Amino acid sequence: MKLLCWNIQHGGGPRRARIVEEITAYDPDAIALTAFRAKPGEALRADLRERGWDFCETTEPKGNSNGIAVFSRTPMRTRPCPAPPGESTRWLDVDFPEFGFGLGVLHIMAAGSASKNLAKVQFWDALLAAATSRLHEPSLLVGDWNTGVHRLDEPGKTFVCDGHFAKLSTVGWTDLWRHRHPGATEFTWYWTVRGVRGNGFRVDHAFATPNLLPRVRECRYSHAERDAGISDHSLVIVEID
Repeated sequence: MKLLCWNIQHGGGPRRARIVEEITAYDPDAIALTAFRAKPGEALRADLRERGWDFCETTEPKGNSNGIAVFSRTPMRTRPCPAPPGESTRWLDVDFPEFGFGLGVLHIMAAGSASKNLAKVQFWDALLAAATSRLHEPSLLVGDWNTGVHRLDEPGKTFVCDGHFAKLSTVGWTDLWRHRHPGATEFTWYWTVRGVRGNGFRVDHAFATPNLLPRVRECRYSHAERDAGISDHSLVIVEID
């Protein structure tokens, strides 16, 4: 089973055709998209349905708000959202009966003001509680988390909730890319100001529970789509037996 996860940046907009083209080239069984938006999402859903991804679940974002969508070639079941109040568009849980595991897709807020940082802490608290309760299930967590390890997933120490991020591994989940690349640096998003690229960050992640880990064949990033300007994020590919 091949899963593609990608932040498509502001819903895709005029980049929709290129987004669909790139996704189709990977031929994934399931697609997890963050920064999915309602209006451009209608055309995106139609395009992907024409190409065989008949099943779709979303967090139903309103207006220009970002949400999450999962597309699949096989049926899915949704699960109740454990996100804090008011943050349900940032978390989508589905089960894949045919593949025998559950998937949680998360778009965790970036740091900022004191109120944003508090909201991020509360979101991470809810994530760790859910992760602990699912530890003995075959489960995968993916998405744009705007979080990582200081001086490894970023040049400096700017991440908020880096301790929460580390605790996810302590609880028993495995960072799939880091598991295969200990000590390596590979960024999935770059801070850009007036067209000038600044520091890079690894903020797009995939984590698995212990009983799913042996089934994980590969976890890799593709940066070509980001470098080509199709999105500002690299995409994540996870292959599971």
